[in-house]
Amino acid sequence: MAIATGILLGVAILTSIVAIYPFNQDKNAASYNHKKYDIQSPIDDEDSSNSSGTRSDVNTFSVPSISPSSSGRPSTHNHNYQHLSPFPSTPPQTAPSFENPTARNVTTARKPPNILIILADDVGTGDIPFYWNSSKVNMPNLKYLAEQGVMFKNAHSSPLCAPSRYMLLSGNYAHRGVLTGGTWNFKGNHGNQFRSSQKSIAQVLRDEAGYHTAMFGKWHLGAKVPPNGVYNYSFALSDSKHNWSQALIDGPQDIGFDESFMTCGGIQAPPYSFFRNGFLTTKKRDVVYWDKFSQHDMPNGISMIGKHGGEGDLNWDSSAYNMILVNETARFIDDHMKKRPNDPFFAYVALGAVHIPHSPPNFYIDGSRVCNVYETRHLDLLLELDKVVGSLVSVIEQRQAANNTIIIFTSDNGGLTSSSDFFHNSSGPLRGRKGQIYEGGHRVPMIWRYDGLFPKNESRNHMVGLNDVYATLCEIVGIKVPYGGSAYDSISFSKYLASGNMTNDLREYLPTWSNKGSKGILHAIQHKSGLKLIHDTDTHELSLFNLSNDIAETVDNSKNPSFRQIMKLMYQKLLALGPCPNDVEYSFQLSMHTSISSGPAPYGNVVTMDVNCTWFMTDTISRCKRYSEGEILCNSICGRFKNECQNTIFKNQKYPLSLL
Repeated sequence: MAIATGILLGVAILTSIVAIYPFNQDKNAASYNHKKYDIQSPIDDEDSSNSSGTRSDVNTFSVPSISPSSSGRPSTHNHNYQHLSPFPSTPPQTAPSFENPTARNVTTARKPPNILIILADDVGTGDIPFYWNSSKVNMPNLKYLAEQGVMFKNAHSSPLCAPSRYMLLSGNYAHRGVLTGGTWNFKGNHGNQFRSSQKSIAQVLRDEAGYHTAMFGKWHLGAKVPPNGVYNYSFALSDSKHNWSQALIDGPQDIGFDESFMTCGGIQAPPYSFFRNGFLTTKKRDVVYWDKFSQHDMPNGISMIGKHGGEGDLNWDSSAYNMILVNETARFIDDHMKKRPNDPFFAYVALGAVHIPHSPPNFYIDGSRVCNVYETRHLDLLLELDKVVGSLVSVIEQRQAANNTIIIFTSDNGGLTSSSDFFHNSSGPLRGRKGQIYEGGHRVPMIWRYDGLFPKNESRNHMVGLNDVYATLCEIVGIKVPYGGSAYDSISFSKYLASGNMTNDLREYLPTWSNKGSKGILHAIQHKSGLKLIHDTDTHELSLFNLSNDIAETVDNSKNPSFRQIMKLMYQKLLALGPCPNDVEYSFQLSMHTSISSGPAPYGNVVTMDVNCTWFMTDTISRCKRYSEGEILCNSICGRFKNECQNTIFKNQKYPLSLL
């Protein structure tokens, strides 16, 4: 009853547009094809002469082997995968049929929607041709997705990978987690980025709304090697002190994912092996060491190792990575519909495209050419990205699930400069690129589709963050955001999805941080007016740009005295939202069980108590650990990053207040 009530509330948010945007039900959708295809070797007549360091002892990895067959359809080689079927890589040529919107009462209780999140890697807004018209790659599938939903033109991530993934799954800025810059692998024995009191969006959806949850692809949130952490990172798979009969510690299975098939560092970092539900899939006899910058021929294309050498599977194939994820996702959804048809699913698919090393497959699953279609491998991977999106959308449509599935496409940070010499600009008109504080570093593509409840072919210009996805999904599903440090920085934009006029409840500020290592940080904050303030803690330089009329960030207004007051207010807000805020001078409320000692109350019967920062000076360790408000509002007492705040990367962040 509680979930049904929640769904009614979520539906009520969107009813104002239902009469205009009816439910989409593709009655002519083809059923899923389970046919097995014959094994054939792929046509590999290109790039083979450029391969170096080819291993003669490398056999076919357990992934699809794809080539055109005599019939013009792809041949597929299925080893360990239950399904391997070609999916359409271009959108349907005929428009789907629609129900009469008056034929259904949208206020009746519906099952919570399925949720599919597709996270691209290093894809900027300029890589998507219909954002700025700066991409050379044709992307009909992403265009189709945007035409069926809502496109955000002012969506933001972190400038780098791991912090963004934590933002998306936790609803928090990176410094709310274990490390200020995020956890990336299991080298430092930090575990994953989630603190013990924090719940991922997967865990909340599973525990509070009965979702069947899965994660596929690039993890990059940190973990620990069993049983006691890593002893030898270079030989992580073969060191006798590591026990790979046990599951990876702090992997996806530990933060709410029922199923997972992932690599710790995507395609760019060791170990070059997959983990299924936390367990290493590589047998000990198949462990090899892959040298950095090496290449090897595989049935799907040329597999590459980037600048990080390390151990991995004998049959590692980076060129097949994204196709593997397509098939794993399809398998999960088919199994879910067979075994749990009455429950919703949540699938988080974190692609390898288009991170380096750029190793596109020769052919995609449907037999279409990928490698050498464009001038660079980077562009070829963007082509594959579009095909992957088409496949995943087809998985939903062919199962007639589009009416009850939210599809989200976005990226972990801005784009690359890999194809700039060929008149392709991954940032479009934006200044900067991946890793930088300027818009090109963290303004990312974002598209939402939910047939019948979200409008079609519309765009939104107000700023939102990846961290806002958490609260938005909770509101749509009809569940509460949990208390205890989860989604502290998440603001729902569900009403804004329904109508571009519903802007009253959107965020007023959006901060961003970019680490400069030993030289401090660049941090910035954007105001809803379009003003963006940037501060360099190393040089003390301040910059102020007006994105509403200068999206390329070319005109610095920081010396204009008319902006002095708003700059001061923006900088104070930036400090308050960062890892080293000043203590507040006012009282605030804490929610807790009737017994204070039992800690914060996530749901149900709670009591609130007014406290101030002096309350944390008694029983400090216990109270600070128990209540996340302590670190955020009383940082001098409960802050975990005092060394960074006082001595290293954040030490000069408060200096500009003396100038303003």
